[in-house]
Amino acid sequence: MTALEMAAPSAAYPRNNLGVWSLVLGIASIVLFLGVLTGIPAIIVGNQGRRAVRAGEADNERTALAGVALGWLSLAILVFVIGLVIVRFLAGGPHS
Repeated sequence: MTALEMAAPSAAYPRNNLGVWSLVLGIASIVLFLGVLTGIPAIIVGNQGRRAVRAGEADNERTALAGVALGWLSLAILVFVIGLVIVRFLAGGPHS
């Protein structure tokens, strides 16, 4: 075995960073309350990562799925907060 063959890591799957990016965007959308700005990209990138897993190009489906779930959760929280604000103003305004 040559030195080059020993230095090359053997990986069963190529590393797919789409799942990691999805998770990072999903976490940012929850922690920083960025809902639409990072939640929607987390969903899109996470679904692309899950497609890559199904195509055999990656092995991080759970990471991508977690990013998708956090993206949807952040959007649900945003819709809930907007609903609360609307109900509050319809019920008598901010000073009642």
